[in-house]
Amino acid sequence: SGVTVPEMFDVVNLAEKYIMPELMDEMKKQMGNVVITSNDALFEVVHAATEFDHLFPDVSAALLLSCAKFVQKTIPPSEQLQFAKDQSGTGNEAIVLQLLVLADDLPALECSNCGSVPCVDGQVVVGTDKFTAGLKLRVNKSISGYWGVNGGQFAGKVYTVFSVKNNTAVSVKCESDGFTIDFYHIWQNCPTFCYGCTDAS
Repeated sequence: SGVTVPEMFDVVNLAEKYIMPELMDEMKKQMGNVVITSNDALFEVVHAATEFDHLFPDVSAALLLSCAKFVQKTIPPSEQLQFAKDQSGTGNEAIVLQLLVLADDLPALECSNCGSVPCVDGQVVVGTDKFTAGLKLRVNKSISGYWGVNGGQFAGKVYTVFSVKNNTAVSVKCESDGFTIDFYHIWQNCPTFCYGCTDAS
């Protein structure tokens, strides 16, 4: 339904040919906001960017940045090596490396769980206002007086905030058994939960 990337480069070509700097700037902006929806689409866009790189390096760079943003959002660091290995022998090896470098240089994304940049996964949750519905948690294993030694039977489980009961208690759902339980989120002045951001994907 929308304009394809090659068609956008046709407009870029006209902007260059007829010396239209405002149109060129607009196209650069558009290239930087190209929506990519899959890995297949990613490589189509990447190939277009590299094809026109020698003619319009600034515009191609803006397009590659869009590709890098897609990689940053959809391929976590733990999966990037596999992503690169999957491209072995396809002819995409060099461009994948370039994309991973570009993605690594981008500002960190706000974590979808803790909302922080950088992510505070594993750190204690301090303050009633931080316990928003849907927040993924793990128990603070250092509070053995409340949970048991090393978190006891609660260790290793993921909890999702259902609601805040009051200034000291929170209602959470245990992901493994589906039960919703009330716990203190502060006990003897110590936070009882940690952010479980790695469990939020």
